[in-house]
Amino acid sequence: MTHRTRALSLALISTLFAGPGLAQDTSTGSPSTATATADLPDGFEVLNRYIKAIGGEEAYRKHTSEQLKGSFTLPAMGVEGTIHIRRLAPASSLLNIELDGLGSVVQGSDGDVAWMAQPGQQPRIVEDELADQIIHEANFYALVEPHSMYDSAETLGIEMYDGVECYIVKLETTWGQHRIALFEVESGLHRKMAIFDTDNPEMPSNVIEYDNYREVGGIMRPFQLTITNAGMEQVIEFDSIEFDVTFDPGTFDRPGTL
Repeated sequence: MTHRTRALSLALISTLFAGPGLAQDTSTGSPSTATATADLPDGFEVLNRYIKAIGGEEAYRKHTSEQLKGSFTLPAMGVEGTIHIRRLAPASSLLNIELDGLGSVVQGSDGDVAWMAQPGQQPRIVEDELADQIIHEANFYALVEPHSMYDSAETLGIEMYDGVECYIVKLETTWGQHRIALFEVESGLHRKMAIFDTDNPEMPSNVIEYDNYREVGGIMRPFQLTITNAGMEQVIEFDSIEFDVTFDPGTFDRPGTL
């Protein structure tokens, strides 16, 4: 697996399958020192505000599947393509990116095993940290189950991002990964996230920005994502997001070669 493909997969799974998860050196500055720690909400309280902001746990649990379709671009390389994501409760996921002239990137999980295929290669079982992340986040309801995703959540301060005050929240996942996220103070929406690999805890492997929130099936979802990895920007714009889609039998089965 190439570093770029691995980074792309990490970012997409974290961004789309789980939602909340910025390092001070990748955002607009340092946390505000004017806000005393005692005045800040608990990190899990910020996550719960986010759940309420997108529509609430009860509304989200009414859904059992989700399908997202749109465009994927690498502007610096002039690469364009399409993205198609399918998710099914309790813990199945399938991601497909078709890159013009390059082929397909495919990634899936049935909740127990994660697998992946990239252009010109046969599907392979994914292992180690990436597998842990994909499998944990294949949980359809992880978005509204912060304690299933995070062992700890600490609010570090307040920072201006895109002209809006945001809480800076340090998160430690249940599989040992470090993340820092920005959530709008007023709206509660998730605006930015940095993901740090365990073998390089000082520099984020991916930074993701969330924009263009719209309501779908009673849930607010971001329709535009900008992912930056090693200085290279990847842009995803969804044309459609649908809940409660009926998928064909076998959609989430492991490839026959595995």
